Amino acid sequence: LGIRQVRVRDHNNIARIEIEDKDFYLIISLKDKIIKELKRLGYKYITLDLEGYRTGSMNEEIIKREGEK
Repeated sequence: LGIRQVRVRDHNNIARIEIEDKDFYLIISLKDKIIKELKRLGYKYITLDLEGYRTGSMNEEIIKREGEK
């Protein structure tokens, strides 16, 4: 697809796509193809994470919860 850094997070029936900021315009141009494939795989909702691709993003919630204890 031409996107070098991409990750799709599985949240049950939601696919959350993380990409680098520079690829936002590219992914929008490919949206129909991406939606079709992810729906075929069983996702009901497909979202684009506006914070983009970042390492450790799943740890942010864990760290937040640990701090609340």
